[in-house]
Amino acid sequence: MPRDTFISWKTLALFVLFPPLAIVAIVFFPVTLGVIFWLYYRGRNEAKQEAYEQSDGQPADG
Repeated sequence: MPRDTFISWKTLALFVLFPPLAIVAIVFFPVTLGVIFWLYYRGRNEAKQEAYEQSDGQPADG
C-alpha cells in the first residue's frame, strides 16, 4: 500500500525534536562550566578572606 508522505511522522518528530535539544546542549555546556568555575573561585576567595579574618589581619599563606 503506497503512502502519501516521503517520511513517517516518527522521523519528522525526531528531526524536529533533537536538533533543538542539541543546540540547547551546545549553548548550556559552556554556561555550566562557567558557573562551576565561578563557584569554585568564589569559594576559594571566601576561604582566603575567612582565613585572613581569623588570623587577626595577618595575610594567610596561599
